[in-house]
Amino acid sequence: MTEQPVLAGFDRRTCPLVRAVDHAGAMHLTRERLLIPLIASICQGTISPIAAQTETVLAAGVAPEIVLEVVYQLTPIVGTLRVSQALPAIQQVFTDQHVTLAAAAPDQAPDFGEQTQAELYGTEIKQLLQDLPDGAGDFIPAALTNHFFNDYYRYGVLSVKDRERYELLALITLNVDFQIKAHARGSLKAGNTESELVWSAIQLLPYIGFPLVINSVRVIHDAATALAE
Repeated sequence: MTEQPVLAGFDRRTCPLVRAVDHAGAMHLTRERLLIPLIASICQGTISPIAAQTETVLAAGVAPEIVLEVVYQLTPIVGTLRVSQALPAIQQVFTDQHVTLAAAAPDQAPDFGEQTQAELYGTEIKQLLQDLPDGAGDFIPAALTNHFFNDYYRYGVLSVKDRERYELLALITLNVDFQIKAHARGSLKAGNTESELVWSAIQLLPYIGFPLVINSVRVIHDAATALAE
């Protein structure tokens, strides 16, 4: 095999951080922390690591149904294009490993997501967009409720707590300030602790860099402090 000194040099610089983050994360989070690099890859539209990341998650004993549910629910955050381009790599791993999937079916009430949205976020988005013209201020909040919440939260494969945490990590990867602030608070209200959210964000360090993680853990801390007052 031809030596690749450029890539080897890059690995020497980056692997220590990857190992340090994984070691620290193992002391504070469950094995499902291994889903976080997969979330980062899909949100960034980076396909090449997805197969290896999927293999790592499955090898750790995370159920394939959980893997898929985490990936599927990224759709209302990053859109159909990025999620659909990631699915063939995941499917290939499942095929190679002869993974048998349990059929997922919604096991919550049709308005479960809407109720969850109301409890965690109220009518914040509807109020924010109420001045848009030609019915757009009604359409977007309704689509958000129906697609972001009802279409996904009805599947009990993931708890609301887990959904909110993974969504927050996707938003941190995208660096969308307004949504990070809202979902930091929503994730805490859903039952995540400040430590769980901060250490989950730290798992993103090798993939999105220090500035976004530092900004985000500060937002999480501020949200936790405000809720405790």
